[in-house]
Amino acid sequence: MKPITFERNTRETRIRLSLGTDVGSIRTSLPMLSHFLEQLSFYSGIGLDLEAEDLLPLGDGHHLAEDVAIALGRALDAVLEDRSRLQRYGQRLLPMDEALATCALDIGGRPWAVLEIPFPIPMLGGLATENILHFFRSLAMEARFTLHLSVAGENAHHLAEAGFKALGLALREALTPAEDLRSTKGVLR
Repeated sequence: MKPITFERNTRETRIRLSLGTDVGSIRTSLPMLSHFLEQLSFYSGIGLDLEAEDLLPLGDGHHLAEDVAIALGRALDAVLEDRSRLQRYGQRLLPMDEALATCALDIGGRPWAVLEIPFPIPMLGGLATENILHFFRSLAMEARFTLHLSVAGENAHHLAEAGFKALGLALREALTPAEDLRSTKGVLR
């Protein structure tokens, strides 16, 4: 994966990230979001250096989670410009205590997200659980991949973390080099 730097600055957030082979530091104004992004970076093998700040004085985390997903998705899309020599598909079953995540991914360029994560509480460490779902959906749309992610369990932290880890491992598989084009059409998209 070629290294790339990407910035997204709006009236609501300021985001700078670098994708590459080296793992950097991940700093957001939502420590729980930072924790989950660390899991995604580690398990995908995609080095991520990220600095993200919510500029709204009473920010609720929505814009930060959304804009980080948009920035990360657009950076991934740029890196994956030529997807023709990659495995394309990735999948993972991932247990985390009582939680079980199922993730299936197609990075072939067709954006879609099907998410089923029944969070039992509305907030998790200062991060609204609805914003976790919004993060996954925005990432899939901006990176132009199809994502099916479902997680069953009881503990909200386990549900979220299992989802991020499963997505990371599915991405790792999908990004594995392939010798031929993974499409009977002869083209992607």
